[in-house]
Amino acid sequence: MSMRMDLADKFRLFLNHLRIDNQEVINGRCREIIRLVNLEYWKIKSDTRNLHYLGSYGRETAIKGLSNINILVLLPYQAYQQIAARPGNVQETLLLKLRDTVKKNYPDTVVDEQKCLLVPFPDGMKIEIIPGFNPPQKSNIIYPEARGEGSWQSFNPLREIEVINEYNYKYGGKIRHLARITRAWKRQHQVPIPGMLIDTMIMMFMDEWEGNQGSFAYYGEMVRDFMEYLAGRKKEQLHWYAKGSNRRIEREEDFGAFANIAFKKTKQALLLEEQGDDHNANQIWEEIFGAVFFAPVF
Repeated sequence: MSMRMDLADKFRLFLNHLRIDNQEVINGRCREIIRLVNLEYWKIKSDTRNLHYLGSYGRETAIKGLSNINILVLLPYQAYQQIAARPGNVQETLLLKLRDTVKKNYPDTVVDEQKCLLVPFPDGMKIEIIPGFNPPQKSNIIYPEARGEGSWQSFNPLREIEVINEYNYKYGGKIRHLARITRAWKRQHQVPIPGMLIDTMIMMFMDEWEGNQGSFAYYGEMVRDFMEYLAGRKKEQLHWYAKGSNRRIEREEDFGAFANIAFKKTKQALLLEEQGDDHNANQIWEEIFGAVFFAPVF
């Protein structure tokens, strides 16, 4: 007598396969970076204070194989006041000084052509360091834009993380689950959609989706309906705004055609699941998400 793995268990297994498996390595490298920065700028011995993880890793929507890590390192506001009063591209000067601080332990640290402060590693990982200043009684963080003549910009990535935490709690973990599932599809098909836009659209979608309180048993329908939602975005819409910060997120290219194909394939896979045809259903799930969607047939 053969046993079938139901669709809920397939998605549980799939999400387990997507889990980042090198968090200790990532966190260890970032903690060493902030240890150096804290010694130089704060005169304290700490490998955790003034460090914030940004990007998909910070929002906990990243998947296994992540190679680009973004971190915010907070510097004393007095340092900003001193630097900002000087003439010239002081933003680049700040990045170069930070580069030299981190070079003590990571000699390959560089400010690249795009004026990003990067720490590359032999295994392909890159950590981008974004220095920031927290003005008194203000929520936005000031950070340097070193391109061109240099300027000071502000953003609020920590509020973005708070909002996704709130949404994820409200919808029983589905925000992060769907974000990771969507990233697997993006990676498999090289879909031109930024990660922040994925996370933003998932929160917008979940507010509207009638199954937003459903269990794992409805994850197939969740993927189908989200792909339909993505496919239905107007090509003329070129930007969206991030929840929590209102940061503008630009469309890179049209992703609707990719989503429409995934929508049709998901419908087909769900029909095969209903018919008990595990073999062909699994093949289609793998076409959508890649070999990382591995579901054994008993």
